[in-house]
Amino acid sequence: MGDTSRLKTEGYGGHPMNVYVHRRQPDRVATWLREAGFAVQAQFLLDVDSGAQGAILFARHRPE
Repeated sequence: MGDTSRLKTEGYGGHPMNVYVHRRQPDRVATWLREAGFAVQAQFLLDVDSGAQGAILFARHRPE
């Protein structure tokens, strides 16, 4: 987690690729989802004790 972006040029197995990877704080992403009309139903932090942290957010679009 964090607040960084980087260009990934090599995929699994050394395959070439050009993909921007954006790391954002889960709370910030949840705010963006709510502002876009989604209801955040669950938020889970992964590997909080290791250096490679992540999160999963479940959101559902609210009908207008």
